[in-house]
Amino acid sequence: MLAALLFGCVTTVLPQGGEADAPVGLTVVMVDVGQGDGLIVKAPDGTVHVIDGGPPGEGTAAMLPAITALQPTAYGFSFLSHFHVDHLGGLDEVLNARPFTTAYDRGDVNRPSNTDVNNYLSAAGARRATITVGAVYQLGGGATLTCVAANGFVAGGAFVDPTPSAQEENSRSIALRLDYGMFSMWFGGDLTGGASSTADVESPASLACGDVDVYKCNHHGSTTSTNLNLVARLAPELAVVSCGSGNSYGHPNSTVVNRLNQAAAARLLLSTTTGSANTIGFGVTGNTRIDTDGRRYRATAQNGSCLDFYCDEVVLPNLAAGSVRISEIHRNPSMVPDTNGEYVEVQNIGSRPVALRGMQLVDNAGTVTIASNFALLPGRPMLFQVDGAPSRNGDLPLGMALPYSSISLADTTDSVTLRQNAVTIDAVAYASGFPGGAGVAAERRDLYGGTAAANFAAATVAFGAGDLGSPGRRNDGDTTVYPVQVDQTFADGVMTLHATALGDGGVISILGLAQGDSPGFPFLNASIPLNFDPLFQGAVGAGGAIAFLPAQGYRSWSIPVGPPYPAYPLFTAHVLLDLSFSSVPGVSPALSFVLP
Repeated sequence: MLAALLFGCVTTVLPQGGEADAPVGLTVVMVDVGQGDGLIVKAPDGTVHVIDGGPPGEGTAAMLPAITALQPTAYGFSFLSHFHVDHLGGLDEVLNARPFTTAYDRGDVNRPSNTDVNNYLSAAGARRATITVGAVYQLGGGATLTCVAANGFVAGGAFVDPTPSAQEENSRSIALRLDYGMFSMWFGGDLTGGASSTADVESPASLACGDVDVYKCNHHGSTTSTNLNLVARLAPELAVVSCGSGNSYGHPNSTVVNRLNQAAAARLLLSTTTGSANTIGFGVTGNTRIDTDGRRYRATAQNGSCLDFYCDEVVLPNLAAGSVRISEIHRNPSMVPDTNGEYVEVQNIGSRPVALRGMQLVDNAGTVTIASNFALLPGRPMLFQVDGAPSRNGDLPLGMALPYSSISLADTTDSVTLRQNAVTIDAVAYASGFPGGAGVAAERRDLYGGTAAANFAAATVAFGAGDLGSPGRRNDGDTTVYPVQVDQTFADGVMTLHATALGDGGVISILGLAQGDSPGFPFLNASIPLNFDPLFQGAVGAGGAIAFLPAQGYRSWSIPVGPPYPAYPLFTAHVLLDLSFSSVPGVSPALSFVLP
């Protein structure tokens, strides 16, 4: 009977969505428009909106192709943050090409008059409307944009006069808060924060906005913006900045980068380009895409590299000792300076995703506390790197760019420790004779084994610019015997089953669910530790119970569950089935749990 059930399901198996995949719902794309801002928001119902359009020519060259790639089902609003050419120059091209319904801007108070402004006004035409401070704009599918500030007026009643500001037009910028489920994001144009004789609109506006997950940096990371009040009140876990490569303004400025990404609260900062090339402490992505289902979100670079996060309201248990392991250390790059190319790679070897917020990375030079609520998936290596720009760091994959000069790995003798709340998660000490060295990373052999030199090997395969290592992928010398694992979590009325087999990607993964685990039943060459009861038979035929296991070796299955919850325990197990449908490569022990 089980063979018949499985055969019917396996023949129609498709890749299954889950926590290993990009979340589905709201999408934001910060387009690389050079020195300017151009952003696209795709609402959950498929309606596309834009915020600014970059400088002249970028509407056609960059914005429109990015819009097309999102496959809109409808066109909604455009929002112009303020009347500067690097924000409006390409917006008229977008408005002329696509049928957006309404073009919101800050109105005509002290509006500049020039060719670029006139082009925008002509393109907006009868669609043009003045935004209302405090108004909530429905984007579709449950996503909203709230106008927090415009022309110095702030939701809630505060007002900061932009007129005497050294950058009046910037100070009049519209500030917007995007919300979808638990996810929130700030857009503030070139809003000013009081430095260099500018008006401090950021302080009251950030107070009115409150905590967000993602902060789109005001004024491209200029020193006139991103003041201390804003950083404290928005408290973002991810900051993104749009600026031109080699720009003459110094964007993003090192003061702003270090304010957002500091040793006591290290946040991921991503930039469309290397900027002025005088600052490190951020990753470089080209177009930056953010996808969210309202509980978690993923930031993806233009080359497909990605990092996962939980929204800041999501609180997961603290890390257990040994759950995250240091898998690779590159302490002495040869192709690039140490101050650009050093990295520490970590890997989750547990049965389910973990959150890294509050984890500390420690070496003999300093301590970094992670403020970003990273979601580290089983089997997906993550880099902590001293520089996030591939053009400078030896062409490393996307990772967490550490605060400037916070960690400096000694070439010969040092230690690297992961800890949280005084609990040591993992620690590696090295000295003279430890594997690796000049141009060669040290790779851990057995991730379940110890941290002695004998469990590390010198890397043998070149990456990027030519150093030897395996950053962002499984170690070449990996000898780890990975168990077949299963786990269960419950949040917001959704039960999620987690299936992990890090050494067996590419086989069929079956998540069984039953009311009992004894006596179990035989199947092919294995003993299944679940009863062949009605719950098992119904669950195994449901969509999501059976799927191909990705190469990474982790997938999940989420099931909405409403009350009343059963008072008795349920049981789950993870069963592997080879593609020939003839053997079971592995079975996890049964896991007992009670809902909720």
